[in-house]
Amino acid sequence: MKLRHVLPLIIGFVFVPAALMLTVGILILVYGSVARDYLFGILIVSLVGTTIIGSAATLAVLFREARVAKLQTDFVNKVSHELRTPLTSIRMFVETLQLGRLQDPQRQREALEIVAEETARLSGLINRLLDWARMESGRRVYELSRQPLGPILDAALAAFEPQQLHHPVQLELDLPSRLPSVMADRSALVEAVLNLLNNAFKYTGAEKRIRLSAVASGPTVTIAVTDNGPGIPQRDQKHVFDKFYRASDPLKRTVEGTGLGLAMVKHIVIGHGGKVSVESEPGRGATFVIALPVAGGTHG
Repeated sequence: MKLRHVLPLIIGFVFVPAALMLTVGILILVYGSVARDYLFGILIVSLVGTTIIGSAATLAVLFREARVAKLQTDFVNKVSHELRTPLTSIRMFVETLQLGRLQDPQRQREALEIVAEETARLSGLINRLLDWARMESGRRVYELSRQPLGPILDAALAAFEPQQLHHPVQLELDLPSRLPSVMADRSALVEAVLNLLNNAFKYTGAEKRIRLSAVASGPTVTIAVTDNGPGIPQRDQKHVFDKFYRASDPLKRTVEGTGLGLAMVKHIVIGHGGKVSVESEPGRGATFVIALPVAGGTHG
C-alpha cells in the first residue's frame, strides 16, 4: 500500500485521537473536576465519530487497492497472452522451416513474411511496455521543439498504413492544408495520434470507418479521431485513460490489447501542455480529441 494511501489513515486513527485526548487533558487540568464529565462525553463522541470516519476511509482505500490489483492482474494476463501469441506463431513456422516441410520457395517466403510480421508485433509490444515503464518512473522526457503539425499527422497516417493491409478501412481525412506549429516531441506526438488510430481500428465493426480531423481555433489546435464502433458507456468514459483499464462492455473485453494505449496518449499529451478527452454515446461511435497549445507565429 503506497504512502499516500496510508497517510490519511495514520492521521485519522493516530493524530486526530491523540489531539483530541491532549486537548481534553489540558482542559481538565485548567477547569478541574467541574468540567470533567462534560469533557469526557465530548471525547467519547469525538472518538466514536473519528472511528466511523476512519473506518469508512479505510474501506475506501482497501476497495481502491483491490480494484487496482485486479486491473494489474488483468493487465499481466493480457500481456502474457499478447506475448505468447506471436511467439507461438514464430516457433511454429521456424520449426516447420527447420524440418524442411515447406519445399515450395513461394510458401517459404510466405512463412518468413509471417515470422517477420510477428517479430515486428512482438517488438512493438515490448517497446510499448518499456515506454510505459519510463513514463511510470518519470524517466520519459519529452524534448519539445517547434514542429509543424501537418507532417506529424502525415507520419502517424503512414505508420497506420500496415493496419489497413489486413482489413480495409474507410479512412476520411479532414485536414486543412495549413495547420499551426506546436511545441512537440515529434516522435511522441506521432505515437499519440497513432495510438488513437489503432484504438479506433480495434473497436470498429466489420465495416471500419475512421475519421481524422484537425482544426485550429485561436491559441489551440485540436486533433480528433472518430470511429464507428459501439461507443463508450458514460460510466466508462471517465476511466478510459486510466492505466490497465478495460471497458465494462463484454464485447470490448474480447478485443486484444494491454489497456495502456490511451493511458500513454494521456501521458504524452499532458507532457505537451495539452488535454485529451472523449465524446461518445453507446451505439454511435466515439471521438477522441487532443487539444494542444499553438506555438504561435506562422502556420506549418
